[in-house]
Amino acid sequence: MLKTYERETGALSSALVFMAFFVLFLVQPCGAIHASSSEKGEPALYLVSIGVGDADLITVRAVNTIKKSDVIVCREKTKGKFAEYLDGKEFLDISLSGWRTYGKDCSRIEDKEKRGRCEENRGKRAKLISGIRSAIAAEKTVAVLGSGDILIYGGPYRWYLEEFADVKPRVIPGVSCFNAANAALRKDVASGKETHAVVLTTIREAEKLSGHHPTMVIFTMHTKFKDLVEKLKNLYPPQTPIAVVVYAGYKEKERVFKGRLNTILEQVGDEKFPFEHLVYVGDFLDQKREKAR
Repeated sequence: MLKTYERETGALSSALVFMAFFVLFLVQPCGAIHASSSEKGEPALYLVSIGVGDADLITVRAVNTIKKSDVIVCREKTKGKFAEYLDGKEFLDISLSGWRTYGKDCSRIEDKEKRGRCEENRGKRAKLISGIRSAIAAEKTVAVLGSGDILIYGGPYRWYLEEFADVKPRVIPGVSCFNAANAALRKDVASGKETHAVVLTTIREAEKLSGHHPTMVIFTMHTKFKDLVEKLKNLYPPQTPIAVVVYAGYKEKERVFKGRLNTILEQVGDEKFPFEHLVYVGDFLDQKREKAR
């Protein structure tokens, strides 16, 4: 009788232990569903490249990141462009004007007007930083949206990586104006005859880099086109091919101008290029693959 009782008691204990583990198994996933992003090991801050040109050049990964975010930091025009993904989101002012003075001591600027602007920008940036950190502390996911690929000449965005290094922000890549302009040219930019090197630069750096006549892709940054061409004439032979891609990535507005350094100004005439234009210089524009006979 005693042995039977011990066997039954042991069986009951085993059953209770099994039930306890089973309950824990059921409860754990429910708790995990409500875990914060930091508890799941996911970043609370994303820098999201939303592509260039028309809205359909945004990536699926960027869209999914925006959808799962609670707080959005972006420009006003972005709100309209991607309204279908932004409904119900909280917004913070992106304050793009302040990025140039990040890390600078405004008190050391002698010019009174410039010092005033620096201090104003610092105040705007401090407000934005505070808003982002408050959102992260509230276990919200924040997405900073920027056009093109925000880490190609991404001055207005790269400071976030330094400021918020402690939360390890994740960067979502995007289609840059460089990618879109390559497609508009329908040329392999690395197919030059003299060199396969491709240099992304601004006109300020072009002289340092032109020694071996690489293909140059020049981000114009408000540079006057005539001034740019005149400088390039001193760096490349006059017959060097040049191309200008305007509004890369915009299906209805995209345009391509082609010529040579000694003819392009005459070809474009009085054309006023917008900020959104990219200049290509190099013999890849002339390259044609020889067909096998």
